[in-house]
Formats: sequence, C-alpha cells, structure tokens
Amino acid sequence: MEKNSESDVRSAITWDNFDFERFDPDALAGRLGVKWSRDGPEVLAAWVADMDFPVAPAIIERLLDVVQRQDFGYPGPDLDSSVRVAFAERSAERYGFVVDPDLVVITTEVVQAIYAVLMSCTAPDDPVVIVTPAYPPFFAAVRDTGRRTVLCPMAQAATGPVLDTEALRAAVLESGARALLLCNPHNPTGRVFARAELEAVAALAEERDLLVIADEIHADIVFEGSMHVPIASLSQAIAERTVTLSSTSKGFNLAGLRCAVAAFGGRALRDRFDSLPAHVRGSSSVLGMVATLAAWQHGGPWLEAVMEQLSRNREIVRSAVARLAGVRYDQPEGTYLAWLDFAATPIADDPAGWLRENARVALAPGIDFGATGAAHARLNFATPRPILLDLLERIETAYAGIDQR
Repeated sequence: MEKNSESDVRSAITWDNFDFERFDPDALAGRLGVKWSRDGPEVLAAWVADMDFPVAPAIIERLLDVVQRQDFGYPGPDLDSSVRVAFAERSAERYGFVVDPDLVVITTEVVQAIYAVLMSCTAPDDPVVIVTPAYPPFFAAVRDTGRRTVLCPMAQAATGPVLDTEALRAAVLESGARALLLCNPHNPTGRVFARAELEAVAALAEERDLLVIADEIHADIVFEGSMHVPIASLSQAIAERTVTLSSTSKGFNLAGLRCAVAAFGGRALRDRFDSLPAHVRGSSSVLGMVATLAAWQHGGPWLEAVMEQLSRNREIVRSAVARLAGVRYDQPEGTYLAWLDFAATPIADDPAGWLRENARVALAPGIDFGATGAAHARLNFATPRPILLDLLERIETAYAGIDQR
C-alpha cells in the first residue's frame, strides 16, 4: 500500500461520530460476501445475520497495522493468551460471568465449535435437544455428528415466544437426552431468556446430567429493558456442565474473520474436548484474533452507538409491520432480527419466497429454522435507515396488492 493511500484510508476511519449510514446499496452490492452477492443488485438483502454498518474504527486501525507489517504468519501463544484473557475479563465486567482463561479455547467459529463439542463430549446416537425454531446449523450439527435430534418448540405467550420449560422437561425425560443446544439471545425470535427461565433449564440439566452447549453469540446485542445472563454464571454446578460459545462476529460484524471462543466451566469438559486432535478443534488467524481483541478492549463506544441505531431501526420495523394486515411481530429483546409471522396471511405457504419475487427483498425463510418456523420469515434490520425504509416500503407496496380474502 502506498503511503498516501494508506493515509487516506486511516483518515476515513477516525470519525468522531460513527457514520452508520455510510453505505448505500451500490456500495454493498460490490462486496464479495454472500449477503449482497447472492441475489443480485435488484434485490435488497435482509437475510443473513451480517450488519451493513462500518466496522468499529479501533478494529480497522489494528487490522491496518497488521496489513502494513504483513504479519500473516501463524498466531503466537501470547496473542492466543491475550484473546482468552480479554474474553474472561470482559465476561466478568459485562455479565458477572467468571471464566478461567485456562479453560477458554479459541476456535474457528461458533458452529465449528458446536460440531467439535458434540463429537468430543457426547457419544454417537446420543439424543440432543434443540429448542425450536432454531438456527439452521444446529440441526445439521446434530445430524452430521451422528447424534439424534429431539425437538422442543417454544410456547407463544401474549408477549411473544417463551421457553416452555415443562415441554423441555418432557422432551428430556422421554428421549433420555444427553445434551441441550441453547441459543441465548435467541435466533431467530430475538428472545433474551429471563433468569427464571435459565434457572429452570439449569435445574433440569443438573437433575438429568445434561451437557449444555450455550450459543451466546448475540450476547452483545440486547435492548434496554432486558439483560443477558450467561447460563453458566448461575452456579458452579451448571458451569461445570456448560460450554459457552461466543464471538465478535455478530456484535461487531466480524463473521468472515473466523474467530470464536469456547469457554468450559470445568476441567473435565475441557479435557474431553482436548481429546480431539488439535486441527479438528479449530483455530483462528492473526487477523481474526487481533480484530477480536480490539473489539473487546476498545469497541465499547462503537457498540453503544450501534445499539442506539439498532433501537431506532427496531422501532421502524415495528411501525411498518403494524401496517401489514395479519402479520404478527413480537419486538426482539435482543439480536437485530425480526421474526415475522405470516400464518394469518395469504402468503403463509412461503412468505420469504413471495417477498423475494414480488417485493425484491430477500428475507430468511422461516422453514429453515425448523417446522415451527413455517409461515415465518426472518428480517435483518441491521442496515442503514435509507435501505431499511426502502425494503419495508417494497414489502408494504407488494403486500398491499394481495387479495386478503
């Protein structure tokens, strides 16, 4: 990189007020990532859980330093240790979750870690409970590792979806489940499970000797009025049977850099995980680890600002969906995902497919999240407001032409 061009890049990332509306559809359409390249420039993308905002300047600065030094070798142990310690310190400060850095492992990504934990800490044909609707790779991970899937649908309360702890108990007892895959904050519904819900899960796990694989990748994206509680923080007893998975990929928009952590609540689980060959357990790169470290240590102001933007966007979605006859929308307590229920509408059979064809908007099909997701679609609202307003207007205009009889 020439000196002048590097100076130009650096000056562009040192703004005092984060410009979350910097990118327009033309700029996004030129990206190599799957979100905006899959459907072409005529379709507005709101399906994959990537944000369309500029990354925190503190992260870009650190990445540019690595690029300038051409520091693309294998990560050293000091960098590895720094990331593990940073996760532990941040978990304690932000969530009151005490983690031993020696029981934290850096992995490639959360999904890869789920596979590795299932392979090392459960046995073939073991029943594994999944709370549905669920992030699609959960189903694949259980199937691909030769375990048996046990489904536990969430219940629908007046205030939105809730964890049905009685149904969960029944599913565990009837199946003889050995593990539970728990996503909190929940993808796709946006629920942030209350402490009482998690305490019921913890009690069941202790009673039935369940392994809990806690996907907490969306922990940083929680709106005012809710609070993320890591299930492993409830007690030492539940911690010792829990593997907590986290990453900066959602909260700081770094999914493509491939860096995650698996935090084990006890030495026994960590030893079982270590029984897998090191290359199966996964790893990261200098770029991924440096970006993760910068996010956790210096990304706080950016995260606060992005939460304000997401809060405004969430309200925009609420107002727009209220004008769509028959569509149910329970505002998410966390994540930047809107779970839209089209069951009472004429497009219930395939709302995402209909909207892509008729509104030129790409949402995630609800059926991908399990049978309970049928008639739903998931909308990612982590995008500049002009784009969000455009895609919602497209939906409303197309929807207005439907015969509602």
